[in-house]
Amino acid sequence: MNNNERLLYLMLAGVVTLWGLNVVMVKYLTMFPPLFVAAIRMTVAGLFLSPILWKYRNQMNIKGIDWLLIAGVGASSIALHQITLAWGVRFTTAGNASLILGLNPLATALLAMLLLGERMNWRKALGIGIGFSGVLLVVMSQHGAIEMNGWGDAIMFFSMLMYVTGGLLIRKLTTREVPVLLITALSQMVGVVCLWGVALADQPLSFYLSLDVTPFQWFVIFVSGGLSTALGSVGWNYGIRQLGASRTAVFLNGMPLASLFFAAVFLGERLQLLHLLALVMIVTGVYLGSRQVLPKRMNAKTDVMTKA
Repeated sequence: MNNNERLLYLMLAGVVTLWGLNVVMVKYLTMFPPLFVAAIRMTVAGLFLSPILWKYRNQMNIKGIDWLLIAGVGASSIALHQITLAWGVRFTTAGNASLILGLNPLATALLAMLLLGERMNWRKALGIGIGFSGVLLVVMSQHGAIEMNGWGDAIMFFSMLMYVTGGLLIRKLTTREVPVLLITALSQMVGVVCLWGVALADQPLSFYLSLDVTPFQWFVIFVSGGLSTALGSVGWNYGIRQLGASRTAVFLNGMPLASLFFAAVFLGERLQLLHLLALVMIVTGVYLGSRQVLPKRMNAKTDVMTKA
């Protein structure tokens, strides 16, 4: 492993750590209306990503179907995902939320098989089974008993599915040779418009302007939107371009662990043995579900193709 690869791995580890912290920050902001939290955070992220539009200003020759796909990304993985994320964490713990969001790679593999026709092998199937079983241990338990933990977990599951849906649409767009960074920036702007449209339909602008937001709360909003969402997405997309999607996806294993740790430190949530067992099962499931085993003589050729 050369120094550049080490720095890349360090960057990706930083990205998933920020994403784990982001769940805790959104949980902290539950004193505000969910639509306000989602809209203001994504507006901050949009401001951070706006220079990308200037960079690609001469490459905006996007076809009609591509615009529809970009709008789908903005509506699903940004607008609906952020609304349900801000809403869901109000009714469940940050630890549960992070574990459910940790199913992202497994759900992607399953939906890719159903919607995109990708093959499902025994390793992926086993990974999906173990991962979902790990989440069920947490979301169906409460104070040591096995029962449903409430609507919060169901909302978080839907939030995860919306993010996965956007990822599948991005995968489709990249096969149509639309730059990933341009997809990220344009879909972010679509998501911001959708979020403010829903927020203003729910409450007038005067209501949101009257909210009392402390300087520290603004700091949390800017860190969440600017660093976790905007810069995190740019760093993640850069990792995909350098390593390929499957190798990059392995780093998502660290997000639930980071979120559980930050929830314990900042929110006082207790780490239980059940959480640790579920985390081990999810990490194992993601590893099995995302790992691709190729013939040895094909490995070198495939690595070159994924880094291209």
